[in-house]
Amino acid sequence: AYDSLTGDPQSDSFVIPFKNLINDSYCKDISMKIRSSLEVKQKNGEFVGAFAPYGYKKSPENKKWWIIDPEAAAVVRDIFAMAMEGKGNETIAGILQARKVLIPMAYWREKGLPRGGKVSQPDPYKWCKSTVEKILRQQEYCGDIVNFKTYSKSFKNKVRIPNPEENWAVFKNAHEPIIEREVWEQVQQHMQRMPAHMQMWLPPVPVAGISAASV
Repeated sequence: AYDSLTGDPQSDSFVIPFKNLINDSYCKDISMKIRSSLEVKQKNGEFVGAFAPYGYKKSPENKKWWIIDPEAAAVVRDIFAMAMEGKGNETIAGILQARKVLIPMAYWREKGLPRGGKVSQPDPYKWCKSTVEKILRQQEYCGDIVNFKTYSKSFKNKVRIPNPEENWAVFKNAHEPIIEREVWEQVQQHMQRMPAHMQMWLPPVPVAGISAASV
């Protein structure tokens, strides 16, 4: 065994950098193999994330498949219905808060569902307009799987960077939709058309099958 009290300091100065180089090379090789495996799965239309979006949950029979979470899905439908009526993100957030609807993180914790991340909002009913916007922009709600939304620069840097939309891989009708595709597309058009600071937009043409009253 190596004894640090009797070892040769000069020899140690050569051995440690060499060991670090080997370890770094090993970690890089493992990371590349894992990344390659995940890329193949994503290109085949599999969802490789740890958690399903708010409104869905992973199927107990097959973790690769999402099933609708009825309680959360009702909130998602309500948000889209209010958007279709012409309400802006901040207005919708205020309505949800007034109704005492749990924010997604608080909802998952109440249901005992495992979820990463820290609780940054102490008020479980304090909806932010950014949360509402994220839900309204999520294409998965019309039944699609969207892969390669983000990427990391290297195995050492775990920070995820947004990927340009043209690099996304979209697999349509991969699971049961919560929102009709026509509704989701109309909401996207209105969000693109209106400036971010505006809270209201002109109501679009009503679409059969969705309204605030029907949720």
